Amino acid sequence: MKEKTRRLVLITGGTSGIGLAAAACVARDGYTPVLLGRNPERGGEAEQKVQGSRYIPCDVTSTKDINRAVKEAEAMGRIEGLVAAAGQYAEGLVENIRDEDMENLFRVNVFGVIASVRAVIPVFRKYGRGSIVVVSSDAAVQGNIQGGLYSATKGAVTAFARSAALELAVENVRINVVCPGDIKTPLLERQFAAYGGSEKETAELYPLMRIGRPEEVGEVISFLLSDRASFMTGSVVMVDGGLTDW
Repeated sequence: MKEKTRRLVLITGGTSGIGLAAAACVARDGYTPVLLGRNPERGGEAEQKVQGSRYIPCDVTSTKDINRAVKEAEAMGRIEGLVAAAGQYAEGLVENIRDEDMENLFRVNVFGVIASVRAVIPVFRKYGRGSIVVVSSDAAVQGNIQGGLYSATKGAVTAFARSAALELAVENVRINVVCPGDIKTPLLERQFAAYGGSEKETAELYPLMRIGRPEEVGEVISFLLSDRASFMTGSVVMVDGGLTDW
């Protein structure tokens, strides 16, 4: 009996936080999540947390790495989706931003997204369909004090995704954006450690009086990837507890 072809979803930044939560959601929906990340130890741990997932080492700042990872994944099954969740965070006053700060953050948050999307287009074209979700931020749609550089990167990928959606529609490829608020992830913990603040203080900024959980964003990502969202492309979905509605 012929083995059933695996339906794959590639997830950059898939070994922790929102990416890992998205992996659990898409696995439940019948996909095989392929977790892309730089840390093999963390990748192995992530594979144990999400049954059926596969880890491939990948640095999204390297076109060579991304192309290799896509090729490796193609050997596992049919790539049907991409979640671009890899990202870094930084704060600082505009006058204190260094050239290397700009280069480093844009390299991960912008180049990494665009290069990942670019790499899967030929694959999706081959199968006549595909779905992409870009993980942006509430910072893409509203200003944050000391968040100018980070906001610029997230605004950039949001605008990129909306433009790419128009180009890719003729290929039957959809691309949508999720903009989370503060989510209880290792990235947020590092943010608090580096720049101050706490979960309790941050929760008070939200109409719902709490920060979000990774799985709450993962569920939205899973929906957008699926045929349940088949008439959605170029959409920007806020998952921010009402923060941007103040």
